[in-house]
Amino acid sequence: MSRTIVRNRIKILAASLCIMVMGDFAFSAKKNPEMVKEEEGFYYGYGKASNKEEAEFSAKKDLIETALTANVRAKNPKASRVNVSDDAVKSRLSNIKPFAQDKPGLNVTYRIKVADWEKDEKSFSQKLRDSLSARYAKLTSNASAAEKINEAVEILNVLAANGETELLTIQEGSTELYSKKVEAACSSIVKSLNLSISVPDGFIGENTKFAVKATDASGKAISGLNLKASWELSTVLPSTVSDENPEVIAILKTDSLGNATIDYPVADAFKNKAVTLTVSTAFATSAHASAAMKKLDATSAVDGCYVHFENFAESHKSAPVPAGEFSAGAVAQDTRAGKKEAAHVVETGAYEIDIAPVTNAEYAAFLHATRSTSIPEYFDNSDYNQPTQPVVGVSAADAEAYAEWLSSQTGSTYRLPTEEEWEKAARAGTESIYPWGDDAPNKGKKANYKGNGKFKAPSPVGSFESGNNGWGLVDMAGNVSEWTSSAHNADAESGMRTVKGGSWMDGPTDLRISNYRNIDSQSGYPEVGFRLVKEVSE
Repeated sequence: MSRTIVRNRIKILAASLCIMVMGDFAFSAKKNPEMVKEEEGFYYGYGKASNKEEAEFSAKKDLIETALTANVRAKNPKASRVNVSDDAVKSRLSNIKPFAQDKPGLNVTYRIKVADWEKDEKSFSQKLRDSLSARYAKLTSNASAAEKINEAVEILNVLAANGETELLTIQEGSTELYSKKVEAACSSIVKSLNLSISVPDGFIGENTKFAVKATDASGKAISGLNLKASWELSTVLPSTVSDENPEVIAILKTDSLGNATIDYPVADAFKNKAVTLTVSTAFATSAHASAAMKKLDATSAVDGCYVHFENFAESHKSAPVPAGEFSAGAVAQDTRAGKKEAAHVVETGAYEIDIAPVTNAEYAAFLHATRSTSIPEYFDNSDYNQPTQPVVGVSAADAEAYAEWLSSQTGSTYRLPTEEEWEKAARAGTESIYPWGDDAPNKGKKANYKGNGKFKAPSPVGSFESGNNGWGLVDMAGNVSEWTSSAHNADAESGMRTVKGGSWMDGPTDLRISNYRNIDSQSGYPEVGFRLVKEVSE
């Protein structure tokens, strides 16, 4: 074979390889349009979807948002990316064709010359102004406050949906933004708007009826006003907060008397929970609402803090304790008792006592409904802040504030038990060392104490069923020591209070019913909680 033929074959092979490489490159570019080399003077948009139509729509939307964002950032380099609604995409660039796409059409690239975009945008802007002119005229007319606000909401939502909040001027060639003009017209109206919710903070039930009333600065009812009502779960207790916390939003319109009814959410997530109702103007109802629209809503907003119960008695169980005498202090068979626990006869009246210590969820509901900023020290610690754990880190005064609030909400009188009332309830009519009998806590794991082998922090209330007493009271021994209103053998002015029951930080012996200790009532502790008694008529 001649050298010439060989050289020719080599050239042919090289050319073939080159064609193959170029072909692969070209195919790769079409297959991945987002990798198209961008040129100056153009805006680009990329889309990828499971079908051709969605990919093209996505690419077109990306192109429009990219162009609008570039226009906004030319004035404000720190501006966020502009987002537009699907309807806004359909109303723009109707004749544009894909610049590149793979064979199935699932990866699509659009591009447009900056000059062509500006020409198209100029025409679109004028059409948008024309379409809003009738609404804008009402803002400067003698229309009612409600009509002006409602029209302003529509204008601002249209601007936001089309990505024109920071672009459309009041007239061509002007520098004054349409949105700013509308916001300014609304600001004074919103500031003079008064909204009031009919239900005060506190307990609510299945039959609670909610309404909001809208009036102006003179007290005159505002009819026909669109309002937004939003229900959310309380976020006081960090352990209950998640990205999935539900929100229920409704748009209302006031009647001739300025009133609008509000329905409580029917979802199970809102039953027996601490909730917030917020009512405001309805500027920021669009997913594309601007910061200024949200600010207008915030200016007008009012809220209510509630605790919902389907059945309070079922949610807040207690056990009756009869009036009469009982033997307090150490029982005869308790060989570990000291002289300070000497037996003595005590007489009490009748009362009821909580089945369980007050939980974090219950205490958080109190903080929420009273708008308290006095948060327990351990509320931000996941070892202590689970909803069904007993609340800790509360002082005796904190516990008494909770009791006072509960009394105001229910009409009954709640308070901390005396030391003797606590002991009588713990014994449940028996003469035993512990609430369940004389067996030590480590026999059958009857309580949460130091070294219990199951918990190294407060346990969810009722975790040790075998440790319940004869009246069904849970955690009367272990888990958390409990505040009482007594100060055993202490000076009344000392600031000391008696706690009973022993805790997860104590040894088994400390869980005996007759055992007690006095601590500073003004402090909160990681092992001290409380339960309440309810006074009853004898």
